[in-house]
Amino acid sequence: MKTRWHVLLVTFSMVAAAVLAAACCYQPEKVVSPVSNFAYVANEGSNDISAYIVDNSSGGLTEVAASPFTGPAGPRQSVVELLGKFLYVANGGSNGVSGFSIDSTTGALGTVSGSPFAGGAGPRGIALYPSGKYLYTADRNGNSVSGYAVNTNTGVLTPLTGSPFLLGQSGEENYGPQQLTIDPSGRFLYVSNHLTGDISGFTINGTTGALTLISGSPFTDQPDDLGPNIQPFALAITPDGRYLYVTNHGEDTISVFSINAMSGALTAVSGSPFDLFVDDEDCGSQPFGVAIGGSGRFLYVADNGCDAVSAFSIDPSTGLLTELPGSPYFVVAGDCFAGVNEATVDFTGRFLYVADQSCGAVTGFSIDTSSGGLTEMNGSPFPAGDTPYGVAISRIN
Repeated sequence: MKTRWHVLLVTFSMVAAAVLAAACCYQPEKVVSPVSNFAYVANEGSNDISAYIVDNSSGGLTEVAASPFTGPAGPRQSVVELLGKFLYVANGGSNGVSGFSIDSTTGALGTVSGSPFAGGAGPRGIALYPSGKYLYTADRNGNSVSGYAVNTNTGVLTPLTGSPFLLGQSGEENYGPQQLTIDPSGRFLYVSNHLTGDISGFTINGTTGALTLISGSPFTDQPDDLGPNIQPFALAITPDGRYLYVTNHGEDTISVFSINAMSGALTAVSGSPFDLFVDDEDCGSQPFGVAIGGSGRFLYVADNGCDAVSAFSIDPSTGLLTELPGSPYFVVAGDCFAGVNEATVDFTGRFLYVADQSCGAVTGFSIDTSSGGLTEMNGSPFPAGDTPYGVAISRIN
């Protein structure tokens, strides 16, 4: 009996210790991925959203029944909420954000109660905070960034206190904010200023979501007389948060900045901006979309002027780029000049998708995870609506 009570006492002590350890060292609940993997394309010209089931083996896209779904006027960038329950679309042709619920079995879209949600004027870019609790848009016609708190149960968005957050003094300058991105730590947010040719940086208050301009913002790697002409467009940050890449489609270059881990300030790496290397010098390179894959080892640039995707390896020590053998990969869409726009790498790092803006389609590539090389998928390009802008993909198990 004594031995029995001793065993019970030891067991109880072990359980109690485990409970106390869990209480003092609580970790946030792990994000659960949806059972199905879906992709969504905002069709700016036809004001709707194309929905697809993603083949998790090949990356191929099969359109969801009843797709396309009615969207806002001039939908631009979109993003899927981390649990895969909601899709948010920047209402480029009006104001604010439209929210859609996602059927976890079919991928079909419904409307979130209260959508569309009021916000800045003519938003272009959209980005989700790493934990999913905040959402931000780059408001092209508002000269600002709008911020929202995300209710992950209902999908409802609530404007953050202080939103919209101005890129500078009111009326001082028309920055023309285009897109935005958030560093993996959730501490900094960056906006491409299409009209002034620079990058605005903000610190993010993790408790409130409020934005504060970083000292020295906006940042540039251009001489004063050239800055407004470069037209920065898309942005991407390496997973370690050390480097920011920006496509400049007015100057056919890529800007590379190192990120100060303490302040978020940007410093152009030596030699930035860098020319975009394309085989055909007569094609008129115009880099638009940018995406990072291979756990930060590879960078992909969607070149609208040359209808190609250029692929680079990233030096983790310097952030410098080296074009991969076989790059650029030209997009072939029959007799149509695709006019590639946004580029998206899925969460597994195995697939790359580009929106064929002029052809009304999406081109998909398989990524060689060792070399970074691209191979176009069977069945690609996949039909979309009129003037597709970009591809948003849900997470998978």
